[in-house]
Amino acid sequence: MIVLLAAATLLTARPMVLIYQERVLEFTNTDNNIMVDAQMAKGLDAVGKVVPIVWSMNEPHIAAAVKSGAIKDWTQTPSHGDVFKVARAIDAEYVAIVQVLRKGGELNANIDLFRNRGGRSVWDNKVTVSIIRDGKLDAESGGMSIASTWVAQLDTIPFKNLPAQPALPTPDPGAGQITPNTNVQVDKTPLENARKAEKEGHWDAAVSLYRDAVDANPTSPEPRHGLIGALRQGGHPFLAAEEAARAYELMPDRSEFLVDAARSWIDGGQPAKAFEKIQEALAKNPNDGAALAIFGDMLMGRLEFDRAVESYSKAIAAGPTGDLYFKRAQAYALSGQFDKSVADMDQANKLGSQADPAVALQRYRENVKVLAPVFESLDISIKNLLTDAKAGTNIKSGADKLAARITAFLAYLDKMQAPAMHSKSHEERGLALDLLMQATAALQRYSSEGGTGLGDADLLQIEAMREFATSTSSFEEEIKGSYSR
Repeated sequence: MIVLLAAATLLTARPMVLIYQERVLEFTNTDNNIMVDAQMAKGLDAVGKVVPIVWSMNEPHIAAAVKSGAIKDWTQTPSHGDVFKVARAIDAEYVAIVQVLRKGGELNANIDLFRNRGGRSVWDNKVTVSIIRDGKLDAESGGMSIASTWVAQLDTIPFKNLPAQPALPTPDPGAGQITPNTNVQVDKTPLENARKAEKEGHWDAAVSLYRDAVDANPTSPEPRHGLIGALRQGGHPFLAAEEAARAYELMPDRSEFLVDAARSWIDGGQPAKAFEKIQEALAKNPNDGAALAIFGDMLMGRLEFDRAVESYSKAIAAGPTGDLYFKRAQAYALSGQFDKSVADMDQANKLGSQADPAVALQRYRENVKVLAPVFESLDISIKNLLTDAKAGTNIKSGADKLAARITAFLAYLDKMQAPAMHSKSHEERGLALDLLMQATAALQRYSSEGGTGLGDADLLQIEAMREFATSTSSFEEEIKGSYSR
């Protein structure tokens, strides 16, 4: 696979640059990270001197390397060492690590460009931007300004002597994964044969046959949906988005094509365009369950958990599914409403969201991602109570409320039904949470009786974080072990 990518690079003489944007997790109501990686990639692609690759599983080069085994481990929050490993796997010559954070009325941004071989820094830049509109920081315009500034500087400084070349073609997704049928004959039953090719995973054949079916009946929704789905599955999200837009132009009463377009833009790592299409779909049909579900997913990504709950609730009203109840359970958990989260988990299980072992495993792993920031939030609450108690503040009410939250969180954890391969890390995670509960109980004793409660709570809180770190490490090892089997 690496040989294929290297050969493609040599043909175009256009080096690749892997762009990874670091995100900082802060316990605030809004996400202070302003994403500029996709905008940078779009700008660099237009300049034409390098091939920009955004850190995403939806990137064709990365997806192809994962499928071929060149990339064995993948995470959305890698170390810098992991970023360089992936860059080597896809034969990227440069690595750009960027970060943009909202600080009050300003955006603070920095970028470091490295040569992949040797990890040598070749250029860096720090910039502060403040674009005020109607008396408030315009973060979106500020992010676009930062991205365009960096693209211009990259073009004129580190990439100054690189020639502009045609775009690097999408790589083959890996030998043995998909066997294209290069002799697809147009026949009298293209739709039926397209479904057959799709079922067998022959996406190129399915695309060709679905196109025949679309040509035979341009205003029929079924072959259009099939074509869009085959393009997405075949690793062509932008073509899928264009096809969905074309279908909506021909059939403006079918808002589901706007949903298809949004899904495709998400696959292609273009959340802003996806957000635009979903809002257009909801304006057309406010009760569209599929659009509401995707809108909820986007709000989760923006850390707007209350709005996500509202969107999932509307989607459930339009047509309840186990998947929707599961997603709302996550949103409830992240907002600290564990009693409601447990109820939704029960309902999700009743509707069969955990019936398929593969689905159950994926659901569990998604839940673990939810637990990390929630656990850290509870830990910070204990630290704040310790600080208040040492300052002589009455903490009884706060300790009681925290104890109720942790008790509800323990009930949520019990509902997760860990797969066998994750039983060890699940038990360790439960122990960490139990230690947090003991620390909170010590604070409650101190608020009522005084004595040594503060010291006990301090030690138990430290042990809880150690145990949670152990569970996180075990979980990562369990995932690696599942890939190696």
